[in-house]
Amino acid sequence: RVARPAEDSMGDLFTKYYRLQEVNRQLEADTKAAVLGDMLEMLDDLERAAQQADTPSAKGALRVLVDKFEAKLRGLGLERVETVGQPFAPQVHEAAARKPCEPGGESGAVCEEYRSGWKMGDRLVRAAVVVVCE
Repeated sequence: RVARPAEDSMGDLFTKYYRLQEVNRQLEADTKAAVLGDMLEMLDDLERAAQQADTPSAKGALRVLVDKFEAKLRGLGLERVETVGQPFAPQVHEAAARKPCEPGGESGAVCEEYRSGWKMGDRLVRAAVVVVCE
Protein backbone atom coordinates (compact mmCIF):
# COMPACT_ATOMS: atom_id res chain seq x y z
CA ARG A 1 0.00 0.00 0.00
CA VAL A 2 1.29 3.40 -0.97
CA ALA A 3 -0.98 5.35 1.43
CA ARG A 4 0.63 3.86 4.56
CA PRO A 5 3.41 6.47 5.01
CA ALA A 6 0.88 9.29 4.70
CA GLU A 7 -1.33 7.69 7.36
CA ASP A 8 1.66 7.37 9.69
CA SER A 9 2.54 11.01 9.05
CA MET A 10 -1.00 12.15 9.91
CA GLY A 11 -0.90 10.08 13.11
CA ASP A 12 2.45 11.65 14.01
CA LEU A 13 1.06 15.12 13.33
CA PHE A 14 -1.98 14.52 15.55
CA THR A 15 0.26 13.15 18.33
CA LYS A 16 2.51 16.20 18.12
CA TYR A 17 -0.51 18.51 18.02
CA TYR A 18 -2.01 17.01 21.18
CA ARG A 19 1.36 17.02 22.94
CA LEU A 20 1.79 20.71 22.04
CA GLN A 21 -1.71 21.45 23.34
CA GLU A 22 -0.78 19.86 26.70
CA VAL A 23 2.49 21.82 26.88
CA ASN A 24 0.57 25.05 26.20
CA ARG A 25 -1.98 24.26 28.96
CA GLN A 26 0.84 23.58 31.41
CA LEU A 27 2.66 26.79 30.44
CA GLU A 28 -0.56 28.78 30.88
CA ALA A 29 -1.13 27.27 34.35
CA ASP A 30 2.51 27.94 35.36
CA THR A 31 2.30 31.56 34.21
CA LYS A 32 -1.05 32.14 35.94
CA ALA A 33 0.28 30.65 39.20
CA ALA A 34 3.40 32.84 39.06
CA VAL A 35 1.45 36.05 38.44
CA LEU A 36 -1.16 35.26 41.09
CA GLY A 37 1.64 34.38 43.53
CA ASP A 38 3.02 37.88 43.07
CA MET A 39 -0.44 39.36 43.59
CA LEU A 40 -0.72 37.51 46.91
CA GLU A 41 2.12 39.65 48.23
CA MET A 42 -0.03 42.72 47.55
CA LEU A 43 -2.91 41.08 49.44
CA ASP A 44 -0.56 40.47 52.39
CA ASP A 45 0.39 44.15 52.41
CA LEU A 46 -3.27 45.22 52.34
CA GLU A 47 -4.13 42.85 55.20
CA ARG A 48 -1.23 44.15 57.31
CA ALA A 49 -2.26 47.75 56.60
CA ALA A 50 -5.84 46.96 57.64
CA GLN A 51 -4.63 45.45 60.92
CA GLN A 52 -2.38 48.42 61.69
CA ALA A 53 -4.75 51.21 60.65
CA ASP A 54 -5.12 53.95 63.26
CA THR A 55 -8.77 54.89 62.85
CA PRO A 56 -11.86 52.71 62.51
CA SER A 57 -12.75 54.39 59.20
CA ALA A 58 -9.30 53.66 57.74
CA LYS A 59 -9.48 50.09 59.03
CA GLY A 60 -12.93 49.66 57.46
CA ALA A 61 -11.87 51.14 54.13
CA LEU A 62 -8.81 48.89 53.96
CA ARG A 63 -10.91 45.87 54.94
CA VAL A 64 -13.23 46.61 51.99
CA LEU A 65 -10.20 46.68 49.67
CA VAL A 66 -8.89 43.41 51.12
CA ASP A 67 -12.26 41.72 50.64
CA LYS A 68 -12.60 43.02 47.09
CA PHE A 69 -9.05 41.98 46.15
CA GLU A 70 -9.58 38.54 47.67
CA ALA A 71 -12.84 38.14 45.74
CA LYS A 72 -11.00 38.93 42.50
CA LEU A 73 -8.35 36.30 43.32
CA ARG A 74 -11.08 33.76 44.03
CA GLY A 75 -12.67 34.66 40.69
CA LEU A 76 -9.38 33.79 39.01
CA GLY A 77 -9.46 30.32 40.57
CA LEU A 78 -7.51 30.77 43.81
CA GLU A 79 -8.74 29.47 47.12
CA ARG A 80 -7.32 30.00 50.60
CA VAL A 81 -5.73 27.02 52.37
CA GLU A 82 -7.44 26.29 55.69
CA THR A 83 -5.04 26.59 58.60
CA VAL A 84 -6.05 27.40 62.19
CA GLY A 85 -7.53 24.34 63.91
CA GLN A 86 -6.50 22.02 61.08
CA PRO A 87 -3.92 19.25 61.51
CA PHE A 88 -0.50 20.32 60.24
CA ALA A 89 -0.08 19.11 56.64
CA PRO A 90 3.40 19.60 55.14
CA GLN A 91 1.88 19.54 51.64
CA VAL A 92 0.16 22.90 52.25
CA HIS A 93 1.65 24.26 55.50
CA GLU A 94 5.13 25.51 56.32
CA ALA A 95 5.90 25.40 60.05
CA ALA A 96 7.59 28.58 61.24
CA ALA A 97 7.38 27.85 64.96
CA ARG A 98 6.01 25.55 67.63
CA LYS A 99 4.33 26.55 70.84
CA PRO A 100 2.61 24.79 73.73
CA CYS A 101 -1.04 24.00 73.17
CA GLU A 102 -3.75 26.01 74.85
CA PRO A 103 -6.03 24.01 77.16
CA GLY A 104 -8.23 21.89 74.92
CA GLY A 105 -5.88 22.38 71.95
CA GLU A 106 -4.78 19.44 69.86
CA SER A 107 -1.09 18.58 69.56
CA GLY A 108 0.06 18.76 65.94
CA ALA A 109 -2.69 21.17 64.96
CA VAL A 110 -2.12 24.62 63.50
CA CYS A 111 -2.78 27.25 66.18
CA GLU A 112 -1.71 30.45 64.38
CA GLU A 113 -1.22 31.68 60.81
CA TYR A 114 1.64 34.02 59.92
CA ARG A 115 0.97 34.10 56.16
CA SER A 116 -2.00 32.73 54.25
CA GLY A 117 -1.61 29.82 51.89
CA TRP A 118 -3.35 29.59 48.52
CA LYS A 119 -4.03 26.93 45.93
CA MET A 120 -5.45 26.85 42.43
CA GLY A 121 -7.36 23.61 41.99
CA ASP A 122 -4.98 20.84 43.10
CA ARG A 123 -1.92 23.04 42.60
CA LEU A 124 -0.36 24.79 45.61
CA VAL A 125 0.48 28.38 44.65
CA ARG A 126 1.84 29.36 48.08
CA ALA A 127 2.19 27.36 51.29
CA ALA A 128 0.71 28.80 54.47
CA VAL A 129 3.29 29.77 57.09
CA VAL A 130 1.95 28.59 60.44
CA VAL A 131 2.62 27.93 64.13
CA VAL A 132 2.03 24.36 65.28
CA CYS A 133 0.87 23.33 68.78
CA GLU A 134 2.91 20.73 70.58
